[in-house]
Amino acid sequence: MRRPLFLTVFVVVGLWTTASSQGLTFTFTTGSPDGRIGTASRPGVTEIESADDFIVASQTMIDHATFTGLLPLGAPLTNVTQVVVELYRVFPLDSVNPPSGNVPTRVNSPSDVAFDSRDSAGPTLTFVSSILNGSFTVANSVINGINKIPNQTTGGEGPVTGEEVRFDVTFTTPFTLPAGHYFFIPQVGLSSGNFLWLSAPKPTTPPFVGDLQSWIRNAALDPDWLRIGTDIVGGATPPTFNGAFSLSGTAAVVLAVTPVNISTVEGANFSGPVATFTDNDTSQPASNFTATIDWGDGSTAAGVVSGSAGSFTVAGTHRYADEGSFSVGIAVADIANAVNASATGTATVGESDVLVGTGLTIAAAQGAAFNGAVATFSDTNTTNTASDFIATINWGDASTTAGIVSGGSGTFTVSGSHTYTNAGTFPLTVTVTDDAPGTATATATGSAAVAVAAVVTVPTLGGIALLALTLLLAAAGVLALRLR
Repeated sequence: MRRPLFLTVFVVVGLWTTASSQGLTFTFTTGSPDGRIGTASRPGVTEIESADDFIVASQTMIDHATFTGLLPLGAPLTNVTQVVVELYRVFPLDSVNPPSGNVPTRVNSPSDVAFDSRDSAGPTLTFVSSILNGSFTVANSVINGINKIPNQTTGGEGPVTGEEVRFDVTFTTPFTLPAGHYFFIPQVGLSSGNFLWLSAPKPTTPPFVGDLQSWIRNAALDPDWLRIGTDIVGGATPPTFNGAFSLSGTAAVVLAVTPVNISTVEGANFSGPVATFTDNDTSQPASNFTATIDWGDGSTAAGVVSGSAGSFTVAGTHRYADEGSFSVGIAVADIANAVNASATGTATVGESDVLVGTGLTIAAAQGAAFNGAVATFSDTNTTNTASDFIATINWGDASTTAGIVSGGSGTFTVSGSHTYTNAGTFPLTVTVTDDAPGTATATATGSAAVAVAAVVTVPTLGGIALLALTLLLAAAGVLALRLR
């Protein structure tokens, strides 16, 4: 019994228009009738709905269906007065009534009300019927025995023989379905007698993962449902059934990207997968895709796509100059279908630096400013520059200052400036640290030889006078000698 959900349908149609130009052929079938059971399914006041399920993996437009059933023996095809096709989702979607206790379970049943329907009286569908077999017998049937508990298990109503008729239905207004799990319900109105939908094989390997058994209800049971095999036929090992039907239409192309989080170290070449992706157009070769990788450090590159049959990998090569955590964006384009998708992963870049320091022996003078190199160091990460390091100099006399780092390509010098107030030999300790997170550190030990300052003697006033007197006497002696 359909109670239309117009808002839902309009929204879905709007979604379809964005993908209608990138469609894949959608087909689904349960196969030919197996003769095990026929179940009533008719529109009108005395409505009966028989339902079997199917799935669509992506947004899908269904424009054609077939189903096979029994008409009374000898009935002309003109006895068909109406064809209705309803689609239901799986309970509890589209349901407002809680379980009533009138049926054993509602788990995996169709929902309370129809998701959407098409009707030849609309007309939103047209159909062509054809007799496949003038006399076809089913081993069991369900027509009137659709009862609330505790009388639900009747064992069925026995064999029925009729005309095997296939209905080819065209939906002049196609069904537009978001990805999901649905029940297909075909109903045929006759001028006299009952239409019975025929069962199809339910193999050990089902037509899709999650395949459910068929359900049924009448107007008295609405909104609840019964399982045709488990609840109505019953038995020590209750049977399960599918209905005989097929669907076809167009499915939207779905491109889904999943990032692969990567781990590397700074200065090293990373090479490997950064993402996987799936495309439901399984005919596509890897060459029909392009990929772009944003490494998160200001660098982008083309990714290398490999794979087939709808399952692919994006790989790339990159070297991070510094450690840290980076967001890696992967964008994939399906060229043939003009569909794009993207995802973001993480690159964890560890510290790769190995710093080795060498202390120097410096010469300084007490009270005089020293300016010069105090240590050298090397770095295995040759991409680091001098600005990537912080240097500290402990001068050994309780004084500490910042050092100046110079150099590059893995070889660096630390210089500093200091004035010692005392003479002697002092230990020099130079510490160098990479300024990025996860720091690498090196310590270099040298020494400073500080010489005593030069002594300058300043004469006193008495000494100056004595020196002057001495010089005068010497001069007088020289003069006396010459006068003789």
